[in-house]
Amino acid sequence: MPLYMVFFFLLGLVGFAIYGMVDGGTALVLAIMVSGVFFTCFLILFTIYWLGYLLKGHAIWQARHQAQSEGPSTGG
Repeated sequence: MPLYMVFFFLLGLVGFAIYGMVDGGTALVLAIMVSGVFFTCFLILFTIYWLGYLLKGHAIWQARHQAQSEGPSTGG
Protein backbone atom coordinates (compact mmCIF):
# COMPACT_ATOMS: atom_id res chain seq x y z
CA MET A 1 0.00 0.00 0.00
CA PRO A 2 2.79 2.52 0.68
CA LEU A 3 4.01 1.91 -2.88
CA TYR A 4 0.58 2.83 -4.24
CA MET A 5 0.54 5.92 -2.03
CA VAL A 6 3.86 7.09 -3.47
CA PHE A 7 2.71 6.22 -7.00
CA PHE A 8 -0.49 8.26 -6.76
CA PHE A 9 1.34 11.14 -5.08
CA LEU A 10 3.87 11.28 -7.91
CA LEU A 11 1.13 11.06 -10.52
CA GLY A 12 -0.62 13.94 -8.78
CA LEU A 13 2.59 15.96 -8.94
CA VAL A 14 2.93 15.17 -12.64
CA GLY A 15 -0.66 16.29 -13.19
CA PHE A 16 0.07 19.47 -11.26
CA ALA A 17 3.19 20.08 -13.39
CA ILE A 18 1.14 19.61 -16.55
CA TYR A 19 -1.36 22.09 -15.12
CA GLY A 20 1.46 24.63 -14.81
CA MET A 21 2.72 24.04 -18.35
CA VAL A 22 -0.53 24.30 -20.31
CA ASP A 23 -1.69 27.59 -21.74
CA GLY A 24 -5.40 27.13 -21.19
CA GLY A 25 -8.48 25.60 -22.62
CA THR A 26 -9.44 21.98 -22.39
CA ALA A 27 -5.96 20.80 -21.40
CA LEU A 28 -6.09 23.01 -18.30
CA VAL A 29 -9.39 21.53 -17.14
CA LEU A 30 -8.18 17.99 -17.85
CA ALA A 31 -4.92 18.56 -15.95
CA ILE A 32 -6.82 19.90 -12.94
CA MET A 33 -9.16 16.90 -12.95
CA VAL A 34 -6.38 14.33 -13.34
CA SER A 35 -4.28 15.94 -10.62
CA GLY A 36 -7.26 16.14 -8.29
CA VAL A 37 -8.20 12.49 -8.83
CA PHE A 38 -4.65 11.28 -8.16
CA PHE A 39 -4.27 13.38 -5.02
CA THR A 40 -7.66 12.17 -3.81
CA CYS A 41 -6.57 8.55 -4.32
CA PHE A 42 -3.39 9.33 -2.40
CA LEU A 43 -5.33 10.84 0.50
CA ILE A 44 -7.74 7.90 0.67
CA LEU A 45 -4.88 5.38 0.71
CA PHE A 46 -2.98 7.47 3.26
CA THR A 47 -6.02 7.52 5.54
CA ILE A 48 -6.59 3.78 5.24
CA TYR A 49 -2.91 3.01 5.86
CA TRP A 50 -2.61 5.15 8.98
CA LEU A 51 -5.95 4.04 10.36
CA GLY A 52 -4.77 0.44 10.04
CA TYR A 53 -1.48 1.36 11.67
CA LEU A 54 -3.26 2.96 14.62
CA LEU A 55 -5.67 0.04 15.00
CA LYS A 56 -2.76 -2.41 14.95
CA GLY A 57 -1.00 -0.42 17.66
CA HIS A 58 -4.16 -0.37 19.73
CA ALA A 59 -4.59 -4.14 19.38
CA ILE A 60 -1.01 -4.69 20.53
CA TRP A 61 -1.52 -2.38 23.50
CA GLN A 62 -4.77 -4.09 24.39
CA ALA A 63 -3.17 -7.55 24.24
CA ARG A 64 -0.35 -6.41 26.52
CA HIS A 65 -2.79 -4.81 28.93
CA GLN A 66 -4.89 -7.96 29.10
CA ALA A 67 -1.81 -10.14 29.58
CA GLN A 68 -0.72 -7.96 32.53
CA SER A 69 -4.13 -8.16 34.18
CA GLU A 70 -4.28 -11.94 33.62
CA GLY A 71 -7.28 -12.06 31.36
CA PRO A 72 -9.75 -9.87 29.55
CA SER A 73 -11.43 -7.06 31.34
CA THR A 74 -14.94 -7.77 32.60
CA GLY A 75 -15.93 -4.12 32.46
CA GLY A 76 -16.93 -3.95 36.07
